[in-house]
Amino acid sequence: MNAPHVLLVNPWIYDFAAYDFWVKPLGLLSLAGMLEHCGYQTSLIDCLDRYHPLQAEGIGKYKATHRKNGTGKFHRTPVDKPAFFADIPRPFCRYGIDVDVFIQTLQGLPKPNVVFVTSMMTYWYPGVFLAIRLIREHLPGVPVVLGGIYATLCTDHARRFSGADYIITGEGELQALELLEQLTHFHPRVNHIPQRWPDFPDPLFRYYRQLPALVVMTSRGCPFRCSFCASHFLNGAFIQRQPQRIVDTIQWHYHKRHIRHVVFYDEALLVRHRHHFDKILKRIRDLRLPLLFHTPNGIHAREITPELAKLMYDTQFRTIRVSYESASKERQAEMLYKVTDETLANSIDYFEAVGFRRRDIDVYVIMGLPEQPLEEVIASMIFVASLGAKIRLTSFSPIPGTKDWERAIVGAGFPADADPLLTNNTAYPLRNADADYSDFQQLRQLAKVLNYSLDQGINLFNTSRVAKLVQAYLRQSPSSETQSL
Repeated sequence: MNAPHVLLVNPWIYDFAAYDFWVKPLGLLSLAGMLEHCGYQTSLIDCLDRYHPLQAEGIGKYKATHRKNGTGKFHRTPVDKPAFFADIPRPFCRYGIDVDVFIQTLQGLPKPNVVFVTSMMTYWYPGVFLAIRLIREHLPGVPVVLGGIYATLCTDHARRFSGADYIITGEGELQALELLEQLTHFHPRVNHIPQRWPDFPDPLFRYYRQLPALVVMTSRGCPFRCSFCASHFLNGAFIQRQPQRIVDTIQWHYHKRHIRHVVFYDEALLVRHRHHFDKILKRIRDLRLPLLFHTPNGIHAREITPELAKLMYDTQFRTIRVSYESASKERQAEMLYKVTDETLANSIDYFEAVGFRRRDIDVYVIMGLPEQPLEEVIASMIFVASLGAKIRLTSFSPIPGTKDWERAIVGAGFPADADPLLTNNTAYPLRNADADYSDFQQLRQLAKVLNYSLDQGINLFNTSRVAKLVQAYLRQSPSSETQSL
């Protein structure tokens, strides 16, 4: 029997804004690695591939852009705004390749036996639906399987409306293999199928004609249970790969694909770092490869030590983002003290001591949580700015099953059966008397102002003479709102 052909599809993003911070469908690429290990033939259509060979360059502000570090703007197409968002004064777009490019690519591939479609953010499901509709139209009779984040967190919605024949939830590699055997009657041509993620084959990146950056996950899952995060629903127990295997993967892609940038996308990169991440960095340092490293996901401040900061400096980290979220002591306790004001301050000190500039460190602050006062967000931003670090302001999106999802329903009147579109973090579905869309827009602008001042060498919240004079003036301001902060 000839090996079945499996087509893998990563759909478009539909949103008010999207930027390619090294976005890759790692779950889908991991599945590809497992399928080829077991003897299947695979193809990939990644609608978010900025280097797709059939995609025209585009015009002006709508075309894709490419930075040397591997990030860039997606090609985008304005589309009609969903009725839910009629009062949001921003354009709505489809991000990724043109629809006719998708169709042309689809028609140029051998007919697959099965199509697997992944999904990312719950409120990006319009891209999933479009991909499935086009697959059904051009590949009639071919089974379509849907997995990924949306499929896992909004399973009932996906079953009712997506058009997929089968839904896979949670970690999908082994489930996909079992389903494929049922659908194709093909038995894997290997003596042993790995049963644990650390032993799975590496994700396949060979589909990408250009690969300026390698995205790596050294672990799956997260041991923490933050009130706004769904990691424990999407993955099993927290588990790490052997350090040497990670180093071998990076080294192979450096020599074979000539990558220069490596991006760690773990959710808990520094857990047990002395036995894991430190070993990876020491080996990379010893190899003396001219690589640049990035951590776009927030790393845990309490795990950062002077020794680790030195290792990160020696191995040329260029993007460092640290989780903080909030100055609220109650929220820090809820996050099991993965960060406190003291540990955040210490981590910035450690980075500066080994050679990093404070303003080159980004710190995540979250806004829009259920029942979160604006004062809490501003206090969090000011604390980060006082440390001389940059504020990376993120917007809360209610995720089904999380503690803050329940809070949103009980305390903020969010409908339990809400369309997933309403979880879009730009729409701010949890508006209340204390905050509205314009307030959140002003918070974004405030973050930009504070970050810009750091770039100009001005910290309004440190102990310099000018800063003290500014602080004294603010304390004397007649504005009750200013005084309340």
